[in-house]
Amino acid sequence: MGADSDRADAARRAAFGGPADAPVREGDVLAGRYRVERVLATGGMGIVVAARHVTLNQRVAVKVLTHNAGSSQATARFLTEAKASALLRSEHVVHVSDVGTLDSGHPFMVMELLEGQDLAQVLESEGRQSVEAAVDIVLQACEGLAEAHAARIVH
Repeated sequence: MGADSDRADAARRAAFGGPADAPVREGDVLAGRYRVERVLATGGMGIVVAARHVTLNQRVAVKVLTHNAGSSQATARFLTEAKASALLRSEHVVHVSDVGTLDSGHPFMVMELLEGQDLAQVLESEGRQSVEAAVDIVLQACEGLAEAHAARIVH
């Protein structure tokens, strides 16, 4: 088990076995529609969980703002991010399908759930990439940024 596994375990414990006031727990049904299955990531601003739409049986990712959730400025930025992302239609940008506020007051957004490894995991498992592979990765990121810039969104 590596450091990433240890961090994931710590994230799960913090989110699901932590304080009673944790905004999202495994098994919770968010907004009456999304049953939480597991923690995908935690960060300085929030938590991202894998969930399943209870009616459609569709797997999704749900991002919940936990840090400064009561701040109108943080909430406004979060909602702006969700609205901007929902405008984009690119295979290089995750699709946002829903947004709202939990009963706890924490804002959330629902996104398509991507399977696979992130770049850090690929580099850890495979090591340095060939020039061709690195160029392909950068070009895909540029495609997503170009889509955002075309929609007058600057990230």
